[in-house]
Amino acid sequence: MKGYVTKSLLFLACLFFLAMNVLAANPSSLADGAQLLKGSERIAVLNELGNIERKYGVRLAVVTVKTTNKVKIGDYANQLLDSTYTDGKNGNMVLVLAMDTRDYYVATDKAMRQRISDKGSLPILEEKFLPLLKEKKYAEAFKAYALESGELLAYYEANGKAYDPHDAFSWTALLIALALGIGGGFLIRRYLISTMSNVAPALAASAYLDENSFDLTEKEDTFLFMNVSRVAKAKKSGRNDSTDENHGGGGGKF
Repeated sequence: MKGYVTKSLLFLACLFFLAMNVLAANPSSLADGAQLLKGSERIAVLNELGNIERKYGVRLAVVTVKTTNKVKIGDYANQLLDSTYTDGKNGNMVLVLAMDTRDYYVATDKAMRQRISDKGSLPILEEKFLPLLKEKKYAEAFKAYALESGELLAYYEANGKAYDPHDAFSWTALLIALALGIGGGFLIRRYLISTMSNVAPALAASAYLDENSFDLTEKEDTFLFMNVSRVAKAKKSGRNDSTDENHGGGGGKF
């Protein structure tokens, strides 16, 4: 009996260490160190993240911390990406929140940067979750982050390039719209002029002048002085960027 108990304890110990190794190799995509979410909210966020990860073969993480201990948040996010979130076959991305400074940062690796670009795609992603962060709706913000990431990844798969709003602009459509607008305006003007019975074009420009309407008796220019003040325009410093050849992304305040 004693031998049976010993073997059972050894078996349970092996299972425990195996589970710890699995968790270490596959960390959770949600690390809420700042304790912003309730239990049910954590499950909902993890489900949204997991759905996108499985569908597109990526790692999509959210990390909240009370402080980065004076480490620049972009560097902090890049370090997390390099050390912890590396198993996405088609790319890895992490959203980091530092609650003491109210900073956020989205970091992408090389593969994810091709799918969610810094200048074209990332601002679209931020538009979805940033207003919710400012309203302290953290669970909704993280779900919006996951869902919009899925939309951007779907666009990449369908088009072979990252989404860029400038691609949606069409010069042909603009020229057609201008032509229609000018043509329509000209026709409306002609119609309105033709219906005005008391208006007729003059034969010469002098006919429009009333010679008795103005009489200039004296002309004098006096220059006193000039004072010019120049004030340097304040530069915007809201964004935090820490990109290099191996990392993309960007961030700011919320």
